[in-house]
Amino acid sequence: MRVSICGLLLCLPLCAALGDIGANEMTKSHPFTVNASVVKGCVLGSGASDTDTFGNLNFGQISSLGSDIHIVSRIGACSVQLRCNPELNVILALSIGNHVTGSITAGRKLQNATSGETLLYQLYQDSNYSILWGDGSNGGMVRTITATGNTQEINVYARLFSSSILPTSGIYSDTVLLTIIY
Repeated sequence: MRVSICGLLLCLPLCAALGDIGANEMTKSHPFTVNASVVKGCVLGSGASDTDTFGNLNFGQISSLGSDIHIVSRIGACSVQLRCNPELNVILALSIGNHVTGSITAGRKLQNATSGETLLYQLYQDSNYSILWGDGSNGGMVRTITATGNTQEINVYARLFSSSILPTSGIYSDTVLLTIIY
């Protein structure tokens, strides 16, 4: 009998532990949500932050303009580099420059700062030099691309028009503003 009482005494604390309903638990668990909201955006250039410049588009040194001169931008020389959210429609618009008013259909102008003389040039979207690149209201069309999420290079095609008049020596320049809308 003694053995059976001892067996009952050892069993009682164990049975009470198995019947616990959690009122005295020392840990609790509860899930929470982690999220991020990605807004549409673009980075100009190929780095982690926006670039200050795309460089210059340069027709080079010329002594006469007996025929048109065609050039294509490249990285560091006016090619537009950008990285935008994938599948984002991005509009690229070019201003008329500093020396034209109204429409660019007759050409943009490079101006000699000393003499005030101008040379006609134009910027295009395509290698056929047929689609004027503007802002949609200045005689040229905007360019729309679909972003891939990777850095994309967009070339600028430029033509310096021939002239029967020999230009005065000096540096001829213009500044065109690129606007990116997304």
